[in-house]
Amino acid sequence: MSKPHDQHPRPRQTPPDSAHLATRLVGHVAPHLSSRRTNKGGLQTTWLYRQWLRGPAPKGVAVNVPILWPGAPEVGAALLTGRFAHKGESHMLDSAAHVPFEASEIWLNWFHGLHWLVDIAALSGGERGGEAPYFAREWLSAWMDANTRYDPIAWAPEVTANRVINVIRTWSFLVRDDAAGPFEKMLRHTLGRDTRHIFRSPPPSGAGYARLVTLKGQSFAALALKGFERKLPKALARLETEINAQVLPDGGYVERNPARLADVLRDLLELKALIAAATGQMSGCVQNAIDRAAPMLRQLRHPDGGLSLFNGAQEGDAAEIDLLLAHTDAGAKAPGRAPYAGFQRLTAGNVTLIMDCGKPVGPGRRLHAGTLSFEMSVGAHRLVVNCGARPGEADPWRTALAATAAHSTLTVNDTSSAAFNLDGSLHRGPDSVTCARTDGDDGVLVEASHDGYLNTFGLIHHCAIFVEPSGESVRGEDRLSGTGGEYFTLRFHLHPSVKASLLGGSDSAAGVLLRFGGRTKETWRLRASFGEIALESSVYLGHGGEQRRTEQIVISGPLTGNGALIKWAFLREGSK
Repeated sequence: MSKPHDQHPRPRQTPPDSAHLATRLVGHVAPHLSSRRTNKGGLQTTWLYRQWLRGPAPKGVAVNVPILWPGAPEVGAALLTGRFAHKGESHMLDSAAHVPFEASEIWLNWFHGLHWLVDIAALSGGERGGEAPYFAREWLSAWMDANTRYDPIAWAPEVTANRVINVIRTWSFLVRDDAAGPFEKMLRHTLGRDTRHIFRSPPPSGAGYARLVTLKGQSFAALALKGFERKLPKALARLETEINAQVLPDGGYVERNPARLADVLRDLLELKALIAAATGQMSGCVQNAIDRAAPMLRQLRHPDGGLSLFNGAQEGDAAEIDLLLAHTDAGAKAPGRAPYAGFQRLTAGNVTLIMDCGKPVGPGRRLHAGTLSFEMSVGAHRLVVNCGARPGEADPWRTALAATAAHSTLTVNDTSSAAFNLDGSLHRGPDSVTCARTDGDDGVLVEASHDGYLNTFGLIHHCAIFVEPSGESVRGEDRLSGTGGEYFTLRFHLHPSVKASLLGGSDSAAGVLLRFGGRTKETWRLRASFGEIALESSVYLGHGGEQRRTEQIVISGPLTGNGALIKWAFLREGSK
C-alpha cells in the first residue's frame, strides 16, 4: 500500500493553542467576518422619521395571549438582583439605560428585545411575586427613556418586533394594578411607535429570518393590540407569503441551519396559538408549515436529543426541543431524506448518521462550507461530529468554523469547497450537488457528489456512505475524479467524550481504536484503504460559548494527477 511522499505539502500539526487551532481549521477559506452593526440608519435617525412614527397609542391588549413557554422563576429571581444573563453571557446592570460596551450583539439583541420580561413575569404568585411587577416597570421605564432615538441594534426591525411581542405577552403582568398609571401611558406610546416602525421599515424580501420575525411581530400587533385591527389582513397575507418562501416543501428551513429551524417552529407554534385565540380559527398555512417543519427537526436531532451541527447550528437544549415537539403531531416520524433541505438521515441498529448533501446557499450570514460532511452517533453518544459554531456575528472563530476543514469530510490542498465574502454571502461554492439514496434489505446507501473543487483544481468530490442493517459497521468511500490538486485531507472530528488511539503507527491499515468515555463499553475501530493516518487536535463548540478540546482523525495523501480513492470503515469491535 502506497504512502504519501514525505515532501507532500500538507501543513504539519501545530501547537494546540486557540490561535494555531483556528488557523489549522480555516485552511485557505476566504474571510467570513462581520461586526456589530454600523449602519447609520439613514432616514431613521432623523427628526422627520420620528415624527412619521407618531400616532395614536394602542388602547391596550385585546387578547389573552397564550404562553406556550413559561419563563423560568430562577432566572427571574436573578434579574431582580440586576443580573441579566443570556446564552452563557452575563452582565450586572445598575440601570437599563446603560448597557455594557463589551456586551455581544447576540446579548444586546436579547436585551433590547425585552425577552427577560417573561422570566420576571414567571415570579408572579411566588415568594417574590409582589415586587416583580415594580422591578419590571422600573427597568422598562429606564429602557424607554434611554431609547427614544434610533439605535442600529435596539431599533433593528427583528429586535423591535420581539420587543412588541414580549410586551404583548406580559401586558397583564405589567399593567395589572393602579400603580401602572403613568408607566402604562408611556408603555402604550412606545408600543405604538415600535409597531409603526416594524410596519414601515421591515427587512426586504430575501432577508431571511429577520424578515420572518418582523412579520411575526406585525401579526402579533394586528391580532392583539386595540387600534391596529385594520392591519390584520395585510399582515397575515405577508406572513403567509414569507412562511411559504422560507419553510421548504420537505419542512427544511431555507438557511439549512437546524437550530434556526427550531426557532422557526417555535415562531409558528406561537402564531398558531395567538391566531386561534384572537380569531377562533386555524391558519391553514401556519399549520401546514408546522406539519412539515416538526418531522424535519426530528430528522436533524441526534439520539441524545440535541441538534446536528450544520451551517452555524449548535446542539441546543434537548428539553426545550422536546417541549417544542410536544406541541406537534407526535406520530410524524423523521424522514430519511430531505431533498429540498439537502440532508440525509441513515439509521440502523443503534447507529444514526446525518449527512449534508446540499449547497451552501440561503439568506443570512451563517453559511458553512460543509457539503458532504456527516455526523454519527452510537446510541445516545456522538462519535463523529462537525466542529460547530459560535453565537454572534463578530466572533473571530466564525471564519475557521465555517471552513470545510472544520467539518467531517474531505478537502483538497486544505482549501474549502466554498468561500464567503466579508458580509458572509457566498463568494464561490458548488454549482452542482447530486445525491441518490438506496434503501434495501441489505442496508442504506447514500451516494453524493459536489463540484466545489472543479474551478479551483479541476476535481469533483464523490462520497458514498453505506450503513448495514445491524448497525455493526458504517462504510464509506471518498473519491476525487480529475487531474488537479497536490494532496487531499480527509477528516473525522471526534466528540470530546471519545478517546482515540492509533493502532500500530501511522499506516492506515492499522487504524484507530475509539472508545467512549464514562460507563459506555462500546469500542469501535476506524480503518482506511489509503493515506497517512494521524490524530490531531480539534475543537468542539456545540454549546453556547463553550470551547472544548477534542481530537480529529486525519487521513492525508498525495494527488498525482489521477484523482484519489479512499475507502474507510467504522467497525464495531467484534464485527467483521
